[in-house]
Amino acid sequence: RSRDVIEQRWLGDGKSTLHDLAEKYGVSAERIRQIEKAAFRKLKSAMAVA
Repeated sequence: RSRDVIEQRWLGDGKSTLHDLAEKYGVSAERIRQIEKAAFRKLKSAMAVA
């Protein structure tokens, strides 16, 4: 789910909004923002190790 959030928010053509993704997953926009933040934190950590 976090991968999909990042792909749709930042890598997709349409650049989905938090509200679009919240509706898709049945959660709040705030929860999508939290998922996005955690995914970026994991990505940053993985890149720091490499």
